[in-house]
This record gives sequence, structure tokens and C-alpha cells, in this order.
Amino acid sequence: MFGEVFLKNNIENIFNAFGICDDIFKPALTVNDLCISYRTINNWESNGLMLTGRKNSRDWHKFSFVDFIWLNIVFELRQLGFPLKKIQKLKAFLNENIDDESIFAIKRLEARVFLTNTNLNRLVLLLAEILYNKNHIALLCNKAGGFYIYNEQQVKADNSDIDLSKFLFSNFVSVSLTDIIIKYLINVKLEIIESSRIIDGSFLIILTRLRNKELNRLTFQLNESENIQIHKQLFKNYDEFVNATIRLILTLRFEDFIFDD
Repeated sequence: MFGEVFLKNNIENIFNAFGICDDIFKPALTVNDLCISYRTINNWESNGLMLTGRKNSRDWHKFSFVDFIWLNIVFELRQLGFPLKKIQKLKAFLNENIDDESIFAIKRLEARVFLTNTNLNRLVLLLAEILYNKNHIALLCNKAGGFYIYNEQQVKADNSDIDLSKFLFSNFVSVSLTDIIIKYLINVKLEIIESSRIIDGSFLIILTRLRNKELNRLTFQLNESENIQIHKQLFKNYDEFVNATIRLILTLRFEDFIFDD
């Protein structure tokens, strides 16, 4: 499967991205935070599509950051007409735990101890790859049941050993994990985002100002002599400016940033 070796070789990124915490698994979200209806969630639950179950069927659903990502993957695939049975196969693939041998190979003891006690599956590794390595990743799904991981950095480096021409056919659909993280950062309460620790303090400052519509322009310093500036006047509306700015932060490697209002 495309990306499998890469994921195992970079397993320590999960520790670097999230630190020693289980907050990405903390059930802090409600159905309203998912922007998906109760009826839809209940239907998915009855079809075995939930990553985590409820101890009591009478309890309210609570969801974590990882749940948010997965359920929005399901939502997008359903919007694209992807069959439930095929989504169940995708769930099994993404929810499969990484083998212990890969964890034991990690040199840093604190990382090895943390990861041994973490529900370390393919989906969590992909999220860490986006957040730590600033890599755009998407799932390429074939309605016949095939799943591929599109890793932009590998494709640019031309070492993906995958023929992208096959994905021009209509039987493949693409779901961007980067876009779903952006959706999380735009819609979920700021205090929950802060507690999930998926972004650092400087990013949280930018995100807060963006969501309060207090930021009009931001300059990213790539190095001593090069920078990139993003301005709201370049976009049709402020929402597009917010989306583009967050995308840059998630995918751009920069040394510092400057508020220039």
C-alpha cells in the first residue's frame, strides 16, 4: 500500500507532533461540533462505522479530534456516493494498529513509552505527518475497494512508485485530510482546539485573530532574505482568506511570522 513503508520509517513523528498526551483521543466534541446531523451519526453507528463506541447506548455521543477527522472522511465519501461497505473496509485499514516492531525501533525512550501506550494506527500517523512534517496528504479511494495514500512530498520527490495517471479515472475519489483539519480549526471551539494540543501557541494566536476577523495581512519569514505575504484583498471574502492562511501554516515551512495590519 502506497506510503506504508514511509509511515513506519517516520513513526516518531506522532510523538513530535502531539507530545506526551492523549488529548487527541479525548472525547470533548459533540455532534454539533462535527457539523453532521444526529440522524446521520446514528445511522453510521448502526452500520459499524464509528471508531469508538459508547459504553451505554443512552449516553450522549462524545468525539475526539481523531473521531472528528474520521467522521468527516466518512461524510465526504458519502457525499461522493461511496458505498457504506467500502467505507467499512477503509475504516479497518486506517484503524489498524502499527506493529510493535516499528515502535521498538524508536531510539528515544520517552517517545517509545508514549507510543506503546497510544492507539497508534494509520490514521493517527497520517495526521501527525501533516501536523509535524507540514505535508499535504489525501486519501484516494476506489469504489471497488482500493485505498491509496497520496503523500505530496513523496510525489514531488518522485519516489512514490505510484502511477498517478490511474487516478484520472472517475472511479477514484479524493478526500483531503489537510482540508478536514482546516475544517476542525475553523469550526471547533478555540478552548477545545487549545486543549487538543494539535497546534502551538503562536498558531493559536493567529487562529484566534483570524476567527475574530482581526487579521488582514500576515507575512511569513521563510529565511533572512525571503518571505511570503498573504492579504485578505487577494480573496473574494474573508472566509477564503482564513482558509488560505490556515492552509499555508499547515503546509509551509517558515521561521517566523509578522502581523501587518
